[in-house]
Amino acid sequence: MRNKRGEGYITACVTVVILCMLIAAFLTFISVVGTIRMTKRNARIVLDSFVIQNAIEIYDSVKNGTNHTQVLEGTEYVADLCDFCMFEERGEILYASSDYGEWMYSITKPVLSFTEEDTLKIIAEYTAIVPIRFGGVSVETVRIPVKVKSRFNEKF
Repeated sequence: MRNKRGEGYITACVTVVILCMLIAAFLTFISVVGTIRMTKRNARIVLDSFVIQNAIEIYDSVKNGTNHTQVLEGTEYVADLCDFCMFEERGEILYASSDYGEWMYSITKPVLSFTEEDTLKIIAEYTAIVPIRFGGVSVETVRIPVKVKSRFNEKF
């Protein structure tokens, strides 16, 4: 071993640092996608329940040709979503916190609307706000628009 200055280790160290950065970025991406999928799944469960609970009223209104279903009352849906997902409602934002009280993610209040007129196809739209964390420190927040659809189909 003639060279004792360690120049051969520089490329190995740079490669390891780059590889660690790529793995950290990949794990962060997986975490954000998992959070979005979880909120979308929970919102769909609550929306399906909301549609089933209000199906008779909505269907009678549509069948009779009245315009009572032009605007859906979203306060009941938001209350059910807060109960199911343990959100804390503050203004127009619903916050999810960890067991230690640390902010994990939040969503805007969902807006309910019909996807087609005079049908039982309902959509809830909201924006998920997820922090990107490195080493336990929130570096940036990502805002992702989410649409959740639910419908009530007749079997006859």
